[in-house]
Amino acid sequence: MSIHSAWHDIMDKLITSSSLTSVAIDIYFNKVTPYAESGNTLILAVPLASHKRELETTYRPKILAAMRACNSPYTDYSVIQESEKAEFSRADIAEAETPKNNGSMSFVKEYTFDNFVVGDSNRMAAAAAMAVAEDPGSLYNPMFIYSRPGLGKTHLLNAIGNMLREQRPELKVLYITAENFTNDYIFSIRNSKNAEVMQNFNNKYRSQDVLMIDDVQFFEKAEKTQEALFHIFNDLYSSNRQIILSSDRPIRNLTFLDERLASRFAAGISVDITAPTLEDRIAILQKKAINMKASISSDVLYYLAETEQHNIRVLEGMLKTVYLFSKLNRQENITVEFAREALHDSVITSADNITIQSIVNVCCDYFHIKAADITGARRNKEFVVPRQHAMYIITVLMPSTPLDTIGQYFNRDHSTVISARDKIGRLVQTDPETKRVVEDLKNLVLNK
Repeated sequence: MSIHSAWHDIMDKLITSSSLTSVAIDIYFNKVTPYAESGNTLILAVPLASHKRELETTYRPKILAAMRACNSPYTDYSVIQESEKAEFSRADIAEAETPKNNGSMSFVKEYTFDNFVVGDSNRMAAAAAMAVAEDPGSLYNPMFIYSRPGLGKTHLLNAIGNMLREQRPELKVLYITAENFTNDYIFSIRNSKNAEVMQNFNNKYRSQDVLMIDDVQFFEKAEKTQEALFHIFNDLYSSNRQIILSSDRPIRNLTFLDERLASRFAAGISVDITAPTLEDRIAILQKKAINMKASISSDVLYYLAETEQHNIRVLEGMLKTVYLFSKLNRQENITVEFAREALHDSVITSADNITIQSIVNVCCDYFHIKAADITGARRNKEFVVPRQHAMYIITVLMPSTPLDTIGQYFNRDHSTVISARDKIGRLVQTDPETKRVVEDLKNLVLNK
């Protein structure tokens, strides 16, 4: 859960429980911006010292009560002024030299299988996750789940963890990001003279019955960390303990992985979550609205589902924004026009941030080439194919961009752009692999 979503939930609880007056909301709470997190503490930023003083004293009991009532992942909060951000960041960086809570993550209570809406886009992933939760270390081990950001990987990992905690409390379950695993390993290496530190690292990971590592794409350029994970993986796998991995791309595109580690990732089941259909997005919104006890018309849900087509997390955030805005304005009848007004300053559509450069950057990262290669004169296949894909994606996502402008960026004329556009367009219709690559690239660009 993001800090913004967490603060939305807290504010929603404050408002629905009538803990705040409209005056307090206008003067103090409308000025609050969730800024960062430090362990289990949510950091809030406000413009004035008076805002800070009131939030830290007068309203502290109410905010803490709302945190508990909405099952917030944060148990405390602190307030800083906007002018203190730089100082806070420096202190936070210094503090980050020592791991917090060993990098482990708690499970979000609301992320359960019951709250996960199953559709054609995620049916196989949901079924595999349920099977793993029912019988860890057996049929699907390891389990590798991938999708672009915001489609439900984290929800499924939490659902597995929550079910295991409830039905198999005797099991040791650890959920951690690849980044925190890397930081944990680096910390043990820095303190390698202390044998106890390294022993604690090994004991922590090798003693787990279920190990979940989120966002394994962050192991790029971490060769030593990969080696450490390789040995931990072997130890857990050989004793039939469950390993669950997630990534924003399939195993075959994790080209930086050590070959031995990649083969082990692929030894079990690999499942993906694709972009949800319009019907799936509406069903997700309906489920979320029911859980929020919010009365939202089908017209508004349809509008939201049409506005955001690629990221479920963003879609849920939009629903919360509209609902909170209706509470603040005491608006019982939420219309499409009202929803549009509520989202005017809160939601930036993906297309607003797309440029030729951003598309080229994504294509270069995806195909593992340099920008100079994609715009250069060389006609090797490993450069021509990414160049054609980039041109095609630009024409699809930036349809108003003149073909001459696109050609100039690649040091070519408009006829080359037309040829690339038409060629990739035909292949999308006939070649499943090209269609998959194009969808991957579009999703990566839209979620940058």
